[in-house]
Amino acid sequence: MTKEKNKINYIKIFWIFVAVLATILIFFLIDYIVHSLSDEYAVPDYYFRNKIIFGTIWGLIIYFFIKKLSITKKSFVFSAFIAIVLQTRYYLEGYPIEFVIEFLFFHFLMLLAATLIIFNLMKNKLE
Repeated sequence: MTKEKNKINYIKIFWIFVAVLATILIFFLIDYIVHSLSDEYAVPDYYFRNKIIFGTIWGLIIYFFIKKLSITKKSFVFSAFIAIVLQTRYYLEGYPIEFVIEFLFFHFLMLLAATLIIFNLMKNKLE
């Protein structure tokens, strides 16, 4: 194997990080607005900070497993995985199961929209 094939492409890794972070930040913004709509959906401030940190970490991990999929499939798998991981964490923290299930669905849709937009906008950098 040549050195070219073994060489780590740091520029591509940087763009993957940017894409994942941008997706999580858009998701965060939409989620923040939704949680602000009613007292029933209100959550503590750390909920959002943790979402950015853990969403980005888990997003990077899952991205490297799904990077060869089409953008649509990649978006679905990425969104489902992040939504499930985040909601599992919130369930373990003691949030009511009804809240967890409801926001599992909402988070998936928010993430799917953000992921489809970002992955399509950045497809040349991610391939």
